[in-house]
Amino acid sequence: MSTARNKRDAAALLLVLWAIAVLSFAVLWVADLVGIELESGSADAKRLAARQIALSGVALAMHPRVTREDIALLNQDLADGSKLRVRIRGEGARFNINRLLADQDRVTLKNLFLLWGLNNDEADVLFDRLIDWVDDDAGRQLNGAERADYEAIGIVDAPANRPFRSVDEMGRVMGMEVLAERNPAWRDGFTVFGDGLIDVNEAEADVLQAATGLTPEMVQDILRLRRGGDEIEPSEDDVRFESIDQLGGWLQSSSLPPDRVAARLTTESTVKRIDSRATVDDCEIRISVVTASGGDGGRSTDYLLWEER
Repeated sequence: MSTARNKRDAAALLLVLWAIAVLSFAVLWVADLVGIELESGSADAKRLAARQIALSGVALAMHPRVTREDIALLNQDLADGSKLRVRIRGEGARFNINRLLADQDRVTLKNLFLLWGLNNDEADVLFDRLIDWVDDDAGRQLNGAERADYEAIGIVDAPANRPFRSVDEMGRVMGMEVLAERNPAWRDGFTVFGDGLIDVNEAEADVLQAATGLTPEMVQDILRLRRGGDEIEPSEDDVRFESIDQLGGWLQSSSLPPDRVAARLTTESTVKRIDSRATVDDCEIRISVVTASGGDGGRSTDYLLWEER
């Protein structure tokens, strides 16, 4: 049994080394391209080079033996000055907006909006307008907005009266411009993928606080424990919760029912997000990929999102 395990480990190591070799080859090829084209100042060449490096980062992060803690592998400063930065995260670090709205979870969304700078009335209005966007148009929420309201400000074909198909679509809802002013990074708190469970090993402070009803001090205690001794996340000394039961002491102090909070948390997201960012000279390309393991025991991968910026 030990011999079989050693063989599997050896095979896995060879796969990792192969992945590294592929990345190295791509980087060397790109470096040669950049070295030639930068002399002529070609912006298109820089973009091509940065994209190739970013694609290599995605391929590397997709390898089953590469984890979020492989910092040296996922963050590289190349000899020609180009840079690669890759982060692997569970999509449970974000709220599934469709799940929150289907559950009519006003408390959680309002708590998040309040953390992001809206006042109580603004948060109520925005929640109602989000509901009106996804409902079947059976009725208007107290502070909602329906077709006539959108047409009055020159927006046609709104609301959609179906679940959101992307996070960017949320930006079309009346009132989201106010949220964008208070928190320009609001998109980082939402997703339309996954089962809606919040990953306690991945979520940032605002998402974790809104999901659990804990005080800011308690949330910071959890984050400090997660970051390990070096206070950096992700890194090799990170502490990962293996069971929601490990949060029991904190959850008993929640302003929400502990059982209800525990039921909405997870320690491992089945949907993953890879952000691969490459910089060549003054050109930066970012590729974001959201993937889910297939229904065949994880032997295949479904690509839910591919986004390049």
